[in-house]
Amino acid sequence: MAEQAHRYADLSRRFDLSGRVALVVGGSRGIGRAIAEGFADVGARVAVVGRSPEPLRDTVAALERRGAKAMALVADVSKSADRSRLITNTVSELGGLDILVNSAGAKPLRGDMLDRERALLPELLEVNVLSYYELTLAAARLMKARKWGRIINVASSTGQKARRGMGEYAITKATEIMMTRAFAVELGEYGITVNALAPILTRTEFSAAQLADESDVARVLAMQAIKRIADPEDVVGAALLLASEAGAFITGTTISIDGGAGA
Repeated sequence: MAEQAHRYADLSRRFDLSGRVALVVGGSRGIGRAIAEGFADVGARVAVVGRSPEPLRDTVAALERRGAKAMALVADVSKSADRSRLITNTVSELGGLDILVNSAGAKPLRGDMLDRERALLPELLEVNVLSYYELTLAAARLMKARKWGRIINVASSTGQKARRGMGEYAITKATEIMMTRAFAVELGEYGITVNALAPILTRTEFSAAQLADESDVARVLAMQAIKRIADPEDVVGAALLLASEAGAFITGTTISIDGGAGA
């Protein structure tokens, strides 16, 4: 029994993020906030990024109550000028950067693409693709010098299986998944892993419109083996695995968090 307890203690150390610095973009609400809190619980110093100061202050206070050193970065990641300072500010205030979580997202406008009065794809690309791309490049250049890094992109099950009414959003999320694979291939030799998470419909403010549509919720639940709507906390375990030494040999992978919908 003592030997077994020792093995479990060793496993828990592999999930420990003490001494690591994480930047969670889109970390003031929903899935991003849940991931930031999970990182704080296992010892990471955490910078969270969001557009609105009030939710950021609330998130930082919650992280500090967990005993973490935390900071807020107010930024609109649809703007390249805002994106360019996030890595520098994190390193300056928290002493480095080990983990990047790209979790910002532009909300999809539901409906058929042919019915749009104007093309929405450029707006979605700016947040869902270009911000992920530019931040990954900047973070990877720092991580390369240290021969260690973790990059996690929060994609979506919509990027794995197209659904009518969310066409532009699905295009950007599928791009995130391929971007994950491309960076993983290039960065693996430097000790940097790059992975994606693909949650299905999750109970967040971001998904409020979809959650209010009873027929859409019923359709999602009908696909799932686990018959409930996901909560942000359901994503945290996979994020901890990918951010830690426990997931050191996992890269270029997309973990589906979909209650068995893709089984």
